[in-house]
Order: sequence, then structure tokens, then C-alpha cells
Amino acid sequence: MSRVYTADVTVRHDELDAFGRVHPAVYLRYLAHAAVEASADAGFDAAWYGGAGGMWLVRRSTFTVADPARAGDRLTIRTWVEDFRRVRSHRRYTIESGDGRRCLDALTDWVYVDATTGRPRRVPADLEAAFGTRTGNGPERAPWVGAPAPAAPARSSHRVRLSEVDPIGHVNNAVYLDIASQAVLDAFEAAGWPLERMVERGGAPLLAAADVEYLEGARYGDRLETATWFEAAADTLAAHQHIIRTGSDRPLVRAVTRWCWPDAAPGGHGTIPPGLLAAVGSLVAA
Repeated sequence: MSRVYTADVTVRHDELDAFGRVHPAVYLRYLAHAAVEASADAGFDAAWYGGAGGMWLVRRSTFTVADPARAGDRLTIRTWVEDFRRVRSHRRYTIESGDGRRCLDALTDWVYVDATTGRPRRVPADLEAAFGTRTGNGPERAPWVGAPAPAAPARSSHRVRLSEVDPIGHVNNAVYLDIASQAVLDAFEAAGWPLERMVERGGAPLLAAADVEYLEGARYGDRLETATWFEAAADTLAAHQHIIRTGSDRPLVRAVTRWCWPDAAPGGHGTIPPGLLAAVGSLVAA
């Protein structure tokens, strides 16, 4: 393991969902915050990257929620660089609450790019050395694997707002998870299972895990469409999604999120509300 950096954040009320749990996309913002701080702590701050003409972009994020963080939790984020591979770097994270509860485990795959062209660049040797990892020791990245879409997946739309765009003109990575999460709930509602019915019949849905791959950045004003379909696994429901620009068939983002209903069985994942799986039957992977 390379040097471990520790960041502390306190959960704010505006970061909570309707059930008092941290919104899933907030975790991605926490991870980005910790990664930027960790880099600066090692001597690679914004000024250094400006001089080098490079920057990091997230290519893929995966995480699992062990126990959702809640209002007022004082969270400790630990992060470290796991490897470097030519133009890429894996960074791992854990998030724990002040009472020792493990809230989340995560991995991000970052790509080092030219700040002007956006094209991948070889990670500088001094940056690799500073994080205590052997240069070029990373494994090949696992390819994306997703269930095939049915003939007519659920579809929803979204217009990119200015508040969703970051300083380099792209939609912030965490925003895509917000869009994807809402598209799942929209698909449930269109199948006759609005949020209120799920809460009544099986508990509040929880996004318990996510795997999000970023292929191209959307910009302000873009109109996005999200295709959503499902795959059942044990007591959880996996949602497979492609986010595209309207009029295109090339994904900007691919995502798989895993949903459970923990309130149906406190301390566990519970079960998919009876009838929900049948209701989305036409949206189950081919």
C-alpha cells in the first residue's frame, strides 16, 4: 500500500435523501474531495498540475455501501494509490463513521490527460514515485461487462443545467449517478411502482452498489437520454443503464447500480417488494 491520506467530513442535512441517508452521488463528491486533498498533500496541487499541463479525469468509479451515512455523522475518508499503469491510476477509499461503522468501500480508475487536448499522457515518474508505488506495476483494466438490453428499455430525459458543469466545462461525474438513480425510480413508477408504493410494500429503496464508467463528457445544454433495464440477483435488483446525447446511440456513460430494500428487514438487504420484479418484467435483460 502507498501512503494513506485521511480526510474528515461531516454529513450535512442538504446531503440527505428523503429517508435520512446520504445521497449516493454525495459519496462520489467525498471521494473526489479526498483525492484532490491527497494529491496536494503529496506536493501535487493545482499549481503543480498547471505547470505540468496535465490533469486527472475519472474513467470509472465503483463503490459498495456497507451502512449508509446519516445526518451529523463525522466521517473519516482514507485513500491511497493502489497502482499506476502508463496513463492510469487506481485509487482506493474507505469511509467510516465516528463510531467505527464502515460506511463505504470504493475504487476509482483515473486517467492522466493533457490539460489542453484532453488526450491521455504518460503519468510523470516523479508523481508515481511520490505515492510509493512501483512504476508501471498496475494490471490491465477489466473490460466493461453488462447485461444485454431488452428490445425496449425504459427511457428518461434530462437537460444539463449550468450548476451541473465543472470548471473544465464537463458535467461533474457525480451528477451522472443522480441522473441514473432518478431514471431507475422513473422506470419503477412507469411500471406502476412509484416510490410511495415501494415504501408501503417493501421499504425505502437503497442504492447499495454502483459501477459507473465515463466515456465522454456532456456539456451545458446537452439533452441526455437514459436507457434503463434490469437484472435480478438474489434479493437485489441490478439496473443497467446507458446515458447518451439525444440523437446519438453512443454512450457517454455506462452504469450498473444495485438496489435493495433494507427497511423491509433492518440490518439486512431485505427483499425486492413482491410484485415489483413482475411489473418490470419487460425491462429485464434479454
